[in-house]
Amino acid sequence: MTEQREVDLLVAGAGPAGMTAALVASLQGLTVLVCEKSDQVGGTGATSAGTLWIPGNRQSRRAGFDDSPAQAQAYLDALIGSDASRDLRTAFLKTGPAVIDWLEQNTEVKFLPCGRHPDYRSNMKGAAVSGRAIIPQPFDGRRLGADFARLRPPIPEYMLFGGMMIGKADIPPLLGRFHSLANFSYAAKLLARYLSDRLRYPRGTRLMMGNALVARLFYSLRQRGVEILFKTSIAGVDEQNGRVAGATVKTADGDIHVTARKGVVLATGGYGHNARYREAFMPRPVPAHSMASEFNFGDGIAIGEHFGARIAADEHRRSGLWTPASVTTRADGSKGLYPHLLLDRAKPGLIAVNAAGERFVNEAVSYHDFVEGMFDANARSPSIPCYLICDEPFIRTYGLG
Repeated sequence: MTEQREVDLLVAGAGPAGMTAALVASLQGLTVLVCEKSDQVGGTGATSAGTLWIPGNRQSRRAGFDDSPAQAQAYLDALIGSDASRDLRTAFLKTGPAVIDWLEQNTEVKFLPCGRHPDYRSNMKGAAVSGRAIIPQPFDGRRLGADFARLRPPIPEYMLFGGMMIGKADIPPLLGRFHSLANFSYAAKLLARYLSDRLRYPRGTRLMMGNALVARLFYSLRQRGVEILFKTSIAGVDEQNGRVAGATVKTADGDIHVTARKGVVLATGGYGHNARYREAFMPRPVPAHSMASEFNFGDGIAIGEHFGARIAADEHRRSGLWTPASVTTRADGSKGLYPHLLLDRAKPGLIAVNAAGERFVNEAVSYHDFVEGMFDANARSPSIPCYLICDEPFIRTYGLG
């Protein structure tokens, strides 16, 4: 027999988007059920930098950084063009800061200004050097108790000593730990905290970046008593009289039919590991790897397709947020990916060359633009993969991977 449930809102996916939707709905007085395909919350967001681009945010203004939504609109117009999505962009710019403030006032989701964080296309009209980016405040994972194990960890390549998270502000004192007493003290305190954590936890509990964001959302949901079903996926969505009325979800113990009085939110992540969508939407050669959560198969897109939703495909097949990544071999013999974001690849003293030994891109551009450069150069000479070349002083100063 299929179990029957009834709620106001059913949310598919416990990444940042799904958990935010569930949290807001709960605070508005709705009964909410979240189903998560994996056995942990966070999705791709848990392994990300967790940076949000919110022009005009109060956190940056309070720290002395000025910004204008009109300037941000000019930047987006220059970047994207004045097409049909401009109304959506205007709504985003108008309401983004208010959404962040509302979350801070009503939940444990808190943010800090990034300070100097240039827009990726800094040569375009309306671009800003600072004031638009915010990051989650660090979070003490011990507050989650036993639920800490339900939080998807960062990728191993981004943790020190097998489980210690660090933020951008931690890097200078760690690299210069023997340069001053203050740096040595700072580094020693971080290490002592981590060693203390490892006596009780499988990794460090000082959470930063995207891991802090999803932890804060998860903690807020637990405070609200919102139920999350793990290892549970959407098997089918019900339509009655032209509206979505609920869905059948598949659990390890059998199917559950959920009647959703207010609707179903599809927050199932992207299509990073769906071969059909990758072939349809990505450029040639189709990339062999993805930094997305291994559970991202475009389930929500497939449900939308079933109901006749229209998918806007990029004519240049550039659908994606790109980063150059090295394939790594982990201690257990499995393969991993190390994304070369900005801490090494973009620093002075390194060049990137293709298979012909030719430099083909400005290495200091954003990680997305770097890969766009790889695709463009590959049309002329094999540039996927490419190679990063540096000398020993570079390694000592910045490290590589």
